[in-house]
Parts: sequence; structure tokens; C-alpha cells
Amino acid sequence: MKKSINILMAGVFVAATMGLTSCDDFLKEKPLNAKASTEFWKTADDAESGVAALYYGGVPYLNNAGGGWQPMATMYGGIISGLYYDDHGDSQLAEASKNCMFNMEKFTSSAMTLWHEFYKGISRANFVLENVPKMTSVLDKATIDNYVAQGKFFRAYAYFYLVKEFGDVPYVTKPYTSTEGMFVERTPAAEVYKNIIDELTPLAEGTVLPQKSFYDNGCRVTRAMAQTLLAEVYLQRAGFPCNGGDADYKQAAKYAEMVISGGTAELEQKNGSSSDLNSAYNVIKNSKTSKEIIYAKEYDYSKQKVGNGYVNLCMGTDATTWKDADGKSLFKMNVMHKAYQPSDIILNSYADNDVRGMEKQFFFKKWTDATGVTHTLDYPGIWAWFEETAITDGTSGDNNIPTMRYAEVLLIAAEGYARTGETAKAEGLLNQVRKRAGLPNYSASVNGDLVKAILTERLHEFPVEFKIWDDIRRTRLYPEAIMAGSAQKKDILEWTPLASAKIQNKPVDNVKVGALPEYVLLWPIPQDEMQRNPALKGHQNPGWN
Repeated sequence: MKKSINILMAGVFVAATMGLTSCDDFLKEKPLNAKASTEFWKTADDAESGVAALYYGGVPYLNNAGGGWQPMATMYGGIISGLYYDDHGDSQLAEASKNCMFNMEKFTSSAMTLWHEFYKGISRANFVLENVPKMTSVLDKATIDNYVAQGKFFRAYAYFYLVKEFGDVPYVTKPYTSTEGMFVERTPAAEVYKNIIDELTPLAEGTVLPQKSFYDNGCRVTRAMAQTLLAEVYLQRAGFPCNGGDADYKQAAKYAEMVISGGTAELEQKNGSSSDLNSAYNVIKNSKTSKEIIYAKEYDYSKQKVGNGYVNLCMGTDATTWKDADGKSLFKMNVMHKAYQPSDIILNSYADNDVRGMEKQFFFKKWTDATGVTHTLDYPGIWAWFEETAITDGTSGDNNIPTMRYAEVLLIAAEGYARTGETAKAEGLLNQVRKRAGLPNYSASVNGDLVKAILTERLHEFPVEFKIWDDIRRTRLYPEAIMAGSAQKKDILEWTPLASAKIQNKPVDNVKVGALPEYVLLWPIPQDEMQRNPALKGHQNPGWN
């Protein structure tokens, strides 16, 4: 019974094992020396530590789950789609996805990783929301309100991912301190979405959360984060399987517009990015001050020894053989593999004049070491994750991993307007993103389907920020390559109904038509959880066996 609590709601006493350095310095997870759970939630430091824990469990931790010879949990959807691949083969999920073998045996372990992390984040949020409002003797009202808002944001964030990944899920709002009442039935997805929206709307429309940029707010939750998440929620609910339609698309545009008018976020180099190492995309990669970043998972290996593991996934094993001019090995890193390599149809679909498709923007093939030797990869690496010091020293990375960016806000608003007949507004927002990338304005009357153009722009703007699987699930469309017949472009992406699409898998010639059955768009409920929770038995997602 005790083990069941740990699996379903890991982190019941998490606040007793969490600490915090100065918010202006870095949010760092560390154990406290000796505090039993019954002694916690007594001091201002306890509350601050409990809130700090929100930034490490649940959705933010997906950036840490995996690595080594395994893809990160953030990569699962792109790999399942076939548009990205893991070249090493140690992952059951990656190999099964490559062969379009979607069965419970291959997927339940990865499903458990997601399920466990989401409920851990929910548990941490529930403890904050249960205990902080009672701490009136040590916290002032403004601090309590802000801490509660952060707890609500992260609980909504976790439930949003749960409902996208699993559909109907148990909806729990109280912390577990015993086994009593822990076995909860699945709540219908429509009700989960409503609860998420009810939780986020006051945060997005109210004044409790600060009207600051993410970095100006010490990397804590801001009003723009709540507005962006709410816009994402409405955009996802507007499509399949909930089919919220025009009403939800309008709401998605509304909350995206709040971010736009809020003045705390902006595009880097909005009038046109350079194509060198000072480009907007390199600023986004390296910066810890950029106002384009609305939310990012924080890392700081050099000072705090809290590093990201994406560095060793930016290149394949061919790079481990590289030598400098003196014949010395370049890298101390002993694990390097292509865990999330984009398929050719993505790489070849950037226009020749699109800065994002150029060398050392999102991707790269060549790198010159400190001795002047230029090395060439067998296949494009992911420049967005490359950090020279970390790779040469064999350490984890310092760079933060963006999760929400202003460019996405513009494209959410654009899609909301495009789907509800406000073409001019949609084109204006889309073209802000295109202008920064060095592309001409897009006109639906000249160029065709505006919604599909926005989907393509999302793929080109966020090729390694893990947006594609959500787009496939909500639209039931899949990007296929067709020849452009233009010197300015290589391939054009045509968004095709999923049931008849040519699914890209690796090796390159492994292309299968209609090979992603609809049931795969939701994960199976993990077998371990089905066995532990009697309320889940007999309620597996259809298609999984």
C-alpha cells in the first residue's frame, strides 16, 4: 500500500527534502538536514522551499527524465510521430516507433515515466495549496497569494499534460497523507480541461502574478506564463478529441493577445535576424535574460552543478573520433548520441533564405575546434543544444531549455484568428515570425491555406522544442514533403490527414502509409498503475493490449 502512494503521488513529503538558494541566484534542489513531515509548513523558509519544489517535479522534470542512451521524456511524442528518431536503439519506445509496433509491452514503461512525474508535480502543488494559506502567522497576505498562484499554475500545467497524454485521468486536489481515499477513478477529459481553465483564468486575468518577464521575475511564475499556458490549453482543446472549435480558438487568441499587449515579452531581432552566431536563435539558445523566453527550465552547471543533459544528445558517436591539430581527443564526454534527430523532410523544408535552416542556428554539420581544425558530422547535429565548454570538459550543460516563447504566442494568436475568419490579423502575426526568419510576407489569397502555413511555421520555429506531437494530435494532420518547383525553396510541407499520411521513420526508406493508428495519440494507462488502483481496472484507453 505504501508503495502505491509513492508511485501514484510521489513526493508526499517532498517539501521536507527541498531547499532553495536566493531566487535571484538560482532555484536549486537540495535536501534539508532533519525535518520530519509533521514539523514542516511552520516557517517562511518551509513555505519558500515547498514552492521551490514546484519547479523540479512534474512537467519541468521531463527535461531531466531520460538521457544517457535514452531519449528524454520530452522527446517521446516526436519519436512516436516518426518525424524524429533515436539512432541508438536502447529505447523500447524508439525501436517500436520506428517499426510502427504500438503495443502495451513496448510503451508501458515510458507511460509510467510520464504518469509518475505528472502526479509528483500535482502532489507538490497540492501540498502548497493545502498548507500555505494556513501560514498567516509567518507569511503576509501578498506572499500567500503569490505562493498559491504558483501552486495553481503548476497543478494546471501538470493536468494539462496529463489530459493531453492520457485523456481521462484521476483528478486529485488534496495531498495524500495516508492511503485513505487514494484510489480515484478517471475524470472525463472534458471536465479536466474545465478544471484547468477554471484554475488558470483568475491567474491570467488577475493581478496576483507579477507583470514582469520571466528573467526579471527571478525565474518564477509570471502573469504572461499563466496567459500563455491558458492560450495553449484553449488551442489544444479546440481540436481533437475535444473539438472545442471556434469558441476555443477565439479564447486562445484572446489570451495570446494579453501576452502581446502586456509588454513583458518580445521577439529577439524582430526586424530580421542575422545569420551568424549573434542571431536571434543563438541569443535564445544562450541567454538568461531574453524577453522572448516566457518560461524555461533552469540549469546552471558551472556554479550550482545543476546541468541539462541535452548536450550529449546534440551529436552522434561519429564526433567522438574527432582529434585536434595535435592529435588529441577533443571531448571528454563519453555518451553522445542522436536521440532526437529530425527526419529529412523537416531539414529539407526550410527555404534557402530561412535563417532558421542555416548552419549553426538550430542545426549544424561543421565545427572548428580551438586548434583550427574543422570537423564535419555525418548528419546534422542540434546546435540549439551544443555547448562547447560542456562537451569538451565532459560535463552537463549550463543553458536553460525554453518551454514557452513569444514566437509561439504570436502563432497561437495567428491560428486562432485564421480559424475564425480574421485573416488579416492572422497574417500580420504570422508575418512577424516570418520576418524575423528572413522570409517574405505570407498572404492567404496568394499562397493558399493559412492554417497549414501556420502549422509549418510552428514546425520550423520550434523544431527542437517538442511542439509537433501536440499539433498532430489536435489537428489529425501530418506533414508530408512535396517538391516546391521554386529556386527559393527545397520542399514544401503539405499537411495530410493522418489516416492516409506517409509516416516518416528511420532508416530513411522506412516510410509507411497510415501507420499511426488513432489510438496511439493517447498513451496507455501504465500497467503498474492499473494493478495498484482498483478504480482504474477495466478502463484502459482503447486500442492498447
